[in-house]
Amino acid sequence: MKKKFGLFMMMFVLLMGVVGCGNNQAENGQDEVKAEEILTNIKNQIAEDMKAGGIEEPIVEGNLQGYNEVNLLSTEENSDAAIYIEKLNIDTATLEEGYVLQPMMNVKSDEIILLKASDSKYVDQLKEVLEAEKLSQVETWKQYLPDQYEKVQNNVIKVKDSYLLYVTYDDPEKIVQIFEDSLK
Repeated sequence: MKKKFGLFMMMFVLLMGVVGCGNNQAENGQDEVKAEEILTNIKNQIAEDMKAGGIEEPIVEGNLQGYNEVNLLSTEENSDAAIYIEKLNIDTATLEEGYVLQPMMNVKSDEIILLKASDSKYVDQLKEVLEAEKLSQVETWKQYLPDQYEKVQNNVIKVKDSYLLYVTYDDPEKIVQIFEDSLK
């Protein structure tokens, strides 16, 4: 009986150690944060800014009015994902999650790209993709609308662990703050 109790206690202690280590990993690692959750927080901030600008109902059925939201890994037919994958020249194998949020009208340069690398070895490659997109946008807006060109020049690219953020927005620091707070 004592041997069985001792064996039970030893297994219990080992099990608790494994569970404890697993919890620490989840608490300390960013891998538990979904890019989709960060995107939702970003959309909520944009909605607040839209409300401050006089738009009464900026989010309808989860969609930010006047914006295209694209899941880069969408498998739906006729999805905009293929267009953005080609435009950004992204290898989808490098992504665990990826989203683009952009106005439907091409008179605003706003563009938010949120990526989560499928492996940390792809982070630099994905950052190069975002830097190339910025150069492309600078060239596009340089001769189009001066106020939008200035916005693109103030673009921010942030990297934290396996997450990457590209922000062209009126107040990019608001979006960057959401990104950083989400990954604390």
